[in-house]
Amino acid sequence: MKNILMALVLAISSSVFADTTDLREFLYTGANTVEELNLSTEKTRTEYRTVTVPSICYRIVRTRQCTNRRVCDNNGNCRRVRRCFPVTRRVPYNCMRQETRAVQVHDYYVETNVRFEFALANASDAVRENFNMKMVGERAELTVKGSKNYFVVLDLQRRNESRRAGVKYVDLLYKVRLVSANQAKSVLGNGIKNVKLRSGVLTFSLGAGFNLSEFAQQIRIFQNRRLGSDTLLLDKYLSVNETDIQTTNNASNVSIDLNALGVKLPSKMRVILDTSYNLDENKILNRGEIELKANANWVFR
Repeated sequence: MKNILMALVLAISSSVFADTTDLREFLYTGANTVEELNLSTEKTRTEYRTVTVPSICYRIVRTRQCTNRRVCDNNGNCRRVRRCFPVTRRVPYNCMRQETRAVQVHDYYVETNVRFEFALANASDAVRENFNMKMVGERAELTVKGSKNYFVVLDLQRRNESRRAGVKYVDLLYKVRLVSANQAKSVLGNGIKNVKLRSGVLTFSLGAGFNLSEFAQQIRIFQNRRLGSDTLLLDKYLSVNETDIQTTNNASNVSIDLNALGVKLPSKMRVILDTSYNLDENKILNRGEIELKANANWVFR
């Protein structure tokens, strides 16, 4: 019974001493340029302990098993013959055994101070960005659910640590910039439309406001094959003098003279267009909420 209780206590302590979690969230409305949070957690470490636990063991039991058989000769005389043979069996019984278990035990406390510094320009739309800061032990997790009016861009992330008397002090700095998403949504919201090719001139349309200072336009040209993979002939980002952009109230109509791009156009051709907004996707905290790219894949024969 004592050994069973020891095993139960160790199992409970393994869950109790897991890294603790602290969570803070706030709504950024653009009213302040600085926000600070304090979080308290506990870090654990893994120790391996030998414990005694109940188990099932087996022992080998050897016995003899006998049978009686009726045996008759050719004259019809019969008699009973007893024959015996050895039998080996594995017999289970209750026992105790030792095993090594991983146990989480307290290591040190973690006190975290988080400072956000915000930059917001041209706040023409409502600012309601929900920041969620989570510490699991000493691991920081930051997520943002935005208003979909702005890209929330992380320009700088810095971490400083110190440790005194069983406590680790963590200072986190996040410099965050909000960029209006109006232009990206206007240009990319409906994707790439009306793709056509006539006499080597490719035309297509995007939303109103497309330009090559805020956006990048990639084009890939392949020789199209019915069997096998297409052959890449050209892969480049277009410059201003390689595109003609005519903007109306509702659309940007783009024209590209493929003959001027230095590639011989095949009779059967695949063209892939990728239009992207000029922001580093890896720095956007609310990525996935607002489209950053549009693409089109057309085959001309």
